[in-house]
Amino acid sequence: MPKKALAWLFPRGETYAISRALFLRGLGVIFFIAILSWWVQVDELVGSKGLVPMGEFLERVGEALDDQERSRFGNVPTIFWISAGDAFIHIICLIGLVLAVLLAAGLIPGPALVGLWFLYLSLVTTGGPFMSFQWDILLLEAGFLAIWLAPWRRWHLPLRGKIAALTWGETAVLWLAWFVIAKLMFQSGWVKLAWATPAQPEWWPDFTAMTYHYFTQPIPNPLSWHMHQLPDWFHKFELVPMYLVELMLPLFVFLGSRFRLVAALGFAGLMFGILLTGNYTYFNWLTIVLCIPLVADRYWYSLKKLPERIRRNAKSTGSGPRPNPVPSGENWISLAWRSPALLLLAFLNLHTCLADWHRASLAVQDPVLPWTHLSKDLTPEWTDRLRAKFYPFNLASGYGLFRTMTTTRPEIVFEGSPDGIEWREYDVRWKPDALDEAPPVVAPHQPRVAWQLWFAALEPGYHPRSRNAQWMSSLVRGMLDNESIALSFFEENPFPDSPPKYVRGVLYHYEFTTPEERDETGNWWKRERHGLWLPPIGKN
Repeated sequence: MPKKALAWLFPRGETYAISRALFLRGLGVIFFIAILSWWVQVDELVGSKGLVPMGEFLERVGEALDDQERSRFGNVPTIFWISAGDAFIHIICLIGLVLAVLLAAGLIPGPALVGLWFLYLSLVTTGGPFMSFQWDILLLEAGFLAIWLAPWRRWHLPLRGKIAALTWGETAVLWLAWFVIAKLMFQSGWVKLAWATPAQPEWWPDFTAMTYHYFTQPIPNPLSWHMHQLPDWFHKFELVPMYLVELMLPLFVFLGSRFRLVAALGFAGLMFGILLTGNYTYFNWLTIVLCIPLVADRYWYSLKKLPERIRRNAKSTGSGPRPNPVPSGENWISLAWRSPALLLLAFLNLHTCLADWHRASLAVQDPVLPWTHLSKDLTPEWTDRLRAKFYPFNLASGYGLFRTMTTTRPEIVFEGSPDGIEWREYDVRWKPDALDEAPPVVAPHQPRVAWQLWFAALEPGYHPRSRNAQWMSSLVRGMLDNESIALSFFEENPFPDSPPKYVRGVLYHYEFTTPEERDETGNWWKRERHGLWLPPIGKN
C-alpha cells in the first residue's frame, strides 16, 4: 500500500490496541447475553420435549445426509452430533457462559473466541426457526472475525500500562472489521430504497415508514407508545438522519481516523435511538460493539471520564502512550498464518454484496428506484459454488434490517373452549393480547416464541408447509393437553382444572390508542377482529 494512503488511513502512526481490547471484551459480554437468553428457554424450544426437538431434527437430517453420502458436519456444523440430550445441551450452554466471562475479562481471548463461535454456531444450526434472526448470524460473523483479530501471542487483553500494538496480520483483520460494520449499515439503508415499489412506498418516496414503525415492530416498549403520538412531520423527518447514517457514514469508514470516529458516533447514536424505543434483543448492543474498532486509541485516551488507571499513562498531547512495537519477524508470521482466512473472508464479503445487489433486480418488480439495483450478475457460477460450501458456517452474510415496513399489526390470539361455544383467551407473554397491558421492557433478552408469533401472524393463516407449522402444531397440542411446556409461554392457564376441548387462533389487528382513548379507557392498545388464523382444533 502506498505510504500516502497508509498515512491517510493511520495518520501519525494511529494505533488501535485499546479499541481491539475493548471490542473483544465487548463481544464477550454480547456472547454471554445471547447464550444466557437462549439457555433459559432452550428446554421449551428445542429440548427433548420442546416445540422443535433438536434430537428429532438431527436424526431426520442425519439420515437424509447419509443417504446422499454427504458430510453431516459439513452441512450441519454442530457439536450436538455427539449428543442431543437435554443434559448435554445444558452443559454446552454453561461452557459457553464460562468462555464468555473469560473473554469479557480479557483472558485467553483466542481460544475463548474459537469456543464461543463454534458453540454458538452449534446452537444456531440446531435452533430451527427460533435461531434464524439476522443478529444471530451477525454475532457468528463478528465472532469468527474476532478469532483472527485476537492477540494469540498473548493470553491477556490489558486496558492499562504498555499494551501490545497490532501486528500486520491483526491490522489487516481490523480493516475487515471496518468493512463489516460499513456493510451492515449500508446494506440496511440500501434495502429500504431497493425494495421500494408503488405498492410498498413507505420508505420511499412517501416517507411514511415511521408513522407505522412504533406500533408494528415485533415487541414495542412503553416509549414506543409515546413516540407514536408525535406528529407526522416529525416521523417523516426521522428518515432523513437515518438515511444519512446508513448510506453516507459507511463511506466515512474508509476516509481516515477522524471520519471513522464520526461514523462510529453516528452508528452508535442510531442504535441507541432504536434500543430506547423497542425491544431488539442484543442486536443494538452488538452493533455498538462493532463500532468500537473504528475509534483510534488517542480518542479513548482523551476522554476525561476514563478511569485514572487507564489514562494515567497518557501524554500531555492527549495521544496516549505508544504500544510496544512488534518485531518485523513476528509481523510477517502474523500476516502469513492469517492470510488464508483473510482471503476467504474478503472473497465471501465481496461475493455477498455483489450477489445481494443483483438479487434485488430479480426479486423486485417495478422498483421506484431502479438505479439501486445491479442488473448484471458479477458473480460467476464457480464463485457461487465456492460460497455455498462455506454457507453453513455463517462466516460472512448479507443484511437488510427493516427492508420493508408492515403497515398493520396482525396478532394471533389463542382461545380455548370446553364446548365450542364459550371461548377463553390465552395471554401470550410479552405480546399485546390484553389491551390494558403496557408494552414490556424485555431486551436484551429475546423471547423467541413471541418473536416467531409476530412473523407467523404476517402469514394469511396456518399452513402445514409453513416454516412455522411444526412448532405451532406442537404448541396447540400442548395447549389441548395442558402441558407445562406449552403453558409456559402464557401469562396464566385459563383452564386450570381440565384442558380445553378445542383451541383456535383468532386474528386481530392491533394499534396503539390515542392519548384521549388511553385517558378514557386506560388501554394502551385497541384492536379489530379479522377472522380466524387457525380454525378450531380438537383432540383426536
